[in-house]
Amino acid sequence: MPRDLFSSEQPEEEALVASPESQTPRASDGSDGTSNATGENGYNEFTIHRDETRQGNVLHLRNGRAKEKQMNDLHPYVQTLSISNVEDCVALENAVFPEHERCSREKFIYRLSVCPELCLGLFSTRSSPPTSYTASIYDSAHPPDSATPNLKSVLIAMVIATKVDAPTVTDEAMDISQGWQNSTSPTSGTHGHQEHGRTIAIHSLGVLPAYQGQGLAKTIMKSYEQRMETSGIADRIALLAHDHLVKMYEGLGFENRGKSNAKFGGGGWNALTYEFAEHGPGS
Repeated sequence: MPRDLFSSEQPEEEALVASPESQTPRASDGSDGTSNATGENGYNEFTIHRDETRQGNVLHLRNGRAKEKQMNDLHPYVQTLSISNVEDCVALENAVFPEHERCSREKFIYRLSVCPELCLGLFSTRSSPPTSYTASIYDSAHPPDSATPNLKSVLIAMVIATKVDAPTVTDEAMDISQGWQNSTSPTSGTHGHQEHGRTIAIHSLGVLPAYQGQGLAKTIMKSYEQRMETSGIADRIALLAHDHLVKMYEGLGFENRGKSNAKFGGGGWNALTYEFAEHGPGS
């Protein structure tokens, strides 16, 4: 199930390097004692504190540039997932989640077949596997295109989802439609993906362990929220989270609806929803 992978040391705002459409420039009039330095694209790279010593400023600038270089080295980009990414997703899922909370290969095949448009991946283009990658992660990756066979697009973060009738994620939503491979209507019934549903149910949100704490979970989730809201295909996004993750999801605009009845993975989940603006409370 969705798991928050932000570092506790991560600042409230993080440059959304991998998703240009999700970037938000930060303005400051200096009233808070800070001024923002921006790069060529106009987005925040680092903040200079005017009351710091020169040595402190240099250190802060170096830290900001180091983070920028770290992100640039990833060569990240966001892309809709497809059935061709099944092995990528399985490898990432196994690297992130405990066994009792993992999505099975069968469910990945199902979800990437019936509703791939609801599944988003954050990729990094690499020419060789860093020591931080497990063999399965790099081996399952594909070249980004036929012109660069020496490169591989490695899945480092993903959002996997389906649509459901209910306003929150249920055990039925996490199931697979029976006989979907042989059915002319693979989304019929009460289990699994419901094409006519107005709730997007997130089943997997994960970031490769080696890249956790860099704000990538926030990057892909903000991009996902904007893409789904702009598409007009649903009224909300829903997910399940454990108690210690609720506050962080609330920081992304989700509202805690209380304890969920879902028993997946042993239960104990909180039901959270992100209401799109025109369908939010009071609209």
